[in-house]
Amino acid sequence: MKFPYSFYFLIFYILGIIFAKINLSFVYFFLFLLLLVFVINRKSKIYFYITLIFLFLLGFYLYRISFPQFEVYSNAKLKSLTGIVEDSFEGKDFNSYVIKMEGFKEKGKLNIKNRKFEIGDKILLEGVGLYPLNQGNLYSLWDEDILYLIKAEKIYLIKRGYKNSLERIRNNLRNRISNVYSVFEDYKEQFLLAIVMGERRGLSEDVKNLFVNTGTSHLLAISGLHLSFLINIFSALIPLRRILVRIVILPLLVFYGWIIGDNPPVWRVIGQYVFILLAFLLRREEDNLNAIFWVAFVNLVISPLKLFNVSFQLSYLAMLGLLYKPNFSKFLPAYLQEIWESSFWLMIFLAPLNIYYFGSLKPISIIANFFAIPIFSLVLFFSFLYLIGFSLPMGFIFEKILSKLIDILFESLQLIGEHYKISLLISVSLILLPVILRKREENELLGV
Repeated sequence: MKFPYSFYFLIFYILGIIFAKINLSFVYFFLFLLLLVFVINRKSKIYFYITLIFLFLLGFYLYRISFPQFEVYSNAKLKSLTGIVEDSFEGKDFNSYVIKMEGFKEKGKLNIKNRKFEIGDKILLEGVGLYPLNQGNLYSLWDEDILYLIKAEKIYLIKRGYKNSLERIRNNLRNRISNVYSVFEDYKEQFLLAIVMGERRGLSEDVKNLFVNTGTSHLLAISGLHLSFLINIFSALIPLRRILVRIVILPLLVFYGWIIGDNPPVWRVIGQYVFILLAFLLRREEDNLNAIFWVAFVNLVISPLKLFNVSFQLSYLAMLGLLYKPNFSKFLPAYLQEIWESSFWLMIFLAPLNIYYFGSLKPISIIANFFAIPIFSLVLFFSFLYLIGFSLPMGFIFEKILSKLIDILFESLQLIGEHYKISLLISVSLILLPVILRKREENELLGV
């Protein structure tokens, strides 16, 4: 199989990041490069290999300058500290704020009761303690540089932030969306915020476990399913020619991605959309594989440490798996066949990551996705419909429909999880069924 140049560029850039992380000798890199000289058949080899070496060194360098300052990553005590409020999250018992601390490359999380700050506010903290947020998996928070939990004895407001701050505007939009869904029961509200805005901090452990145990946790992460759904809605609503629709949709997707924030699956889809649109406009081949490699490369140049983000790894590997999944004989209606094939091959293709990070596989995801994805698609449709038309006379009807659909989704997953053995048996049968049908067809052709 012939890979595009973008594949080799991405691989060597990632190698640079990995070599920097594990402090591996450059000797191993040049031995690896020498091996590739005999494997890769390319024209203008000298320029090609110079580019690979440059990208390796770029990955090595960018990782080193992005690496958190762990000499201060300890239970440090400081007399005072100033910082800027960059983001906020309102909870039931306290408000959480993301603080960019002066003198630190990383950010911290500050929880406060009975007091409220705005995006952009400059604050002074006295009697400060810094504590690791996640000592078990430090990489999990690197993509946002939020590594500390901040505790302070006293907090003072030094200066109010600028009213026209983009982060303030973004936060206000998120709060308005949150207010729209506040009419629903608490767990439904948090579920809707998770699937519409990617805000999963409010999800209860029961809800998280429900989706994890049934292998449908991908529905809680805004991904290609969500963005494709939005693209189809916009395409149906915008009365323009196809190429104009594709151009108009792009700023809408970027705006939505900006509201959501730094979400690897979302920006993967948006990046692919940009790449494919440019290919279409320049009359080049619309190559999804090439698009994935280039988008991953650009993302990692912007944020090298994102390579160790679980969401980043799952998103890109899942897309590669869907592009290269074999086609089985059709034994179901097209829509259900696509759900079956995607569920099966993603379970197989992502098995190493799921075992490494989560310690298990969920074969019952086959049957769970059969029920969950069609219902979830309706939930997604009515969640956006309600967001647009909640103030209209029809808004009350949308609310009731949406609430009922969420009930059906949760109850279906609970039923599947509670009857694990039966669900597993059905899932295994669905896995084996195409093999049995194909064998039967072969026997019929042979006259057996």
